[in-house]
Amino acid sequence: MSNNEKDSRTTHALYWERLAKADPGEVCARTEAVYNPERKGFVLPILNQKYMVVPGEKKIFCMRGDSCEEEKYRDFFFLMTLLYLLDAKKGEPTRNWISEKELKGGTTFFRGPHALRVEELREAFGKDPDAFAKAGRRLGGVELLFGDKAFAFTVFAKVPVAYILWKEDTEFPSQVTVMFDDTIQKHFSLDGIWCIVAEVSQRILEAH
Repeated sequence: MSNNEKDSRTTHALYWERLAKADPGEVCARTEAVYNPERKGFVLPILNQKYMVVPGEKKIFCMRGDSCEEEKYRDFFFLMTLLYLLDAKKGEPTRNWISEKELKGGTTFFRGPHALRVEELREAFGKDPDAFAKAGRRLGGVELLFGDKAFAFTVFAKVPVAYILWKEDTEFPSQVTVMFDDTIQKHFSLDGIWCIVAEVSQRILEAH
């Protein structure tokens, strides 16, 4: 059983059902997705790749040119994609960056099992900011003038996130910080934001 099939039968069945019943025009107006009436699916840019989300089939396809390919996706990729299509609101990002501590409820939520997944990035890139820069560019990131290296990634049209790396030196250990557009809680709850960071962090590691 593929990841897509497993997902459709378990965790996200309710979200697929809601999306199947949603009005395509209304969804596209909120999210900037484009509806494909032939496939009855939503074309949605995620990071630097386009995907076709087909509610009737409960599947997400990676678009490569004119072809759509079914791939294995992580559970949090499914969740963040469905939640964006279901819950994103109208309005544009401000590019005013805030930390997780500035999100409503973030200080208490992002702890323990919900800590933002940045430790592996710190270990992988803490002594090699140039490698971090290469991975960021491979994912379509736009370089920012923060820390030793920093990138802004457009996860969805309305949801940019920024990753900032401070390299290790003789006085301080390395550090990776995630910053969010101050509009992100219009579109996602805290657990949805956790899923976004988990997916983006893993993709940065895979681009290494």
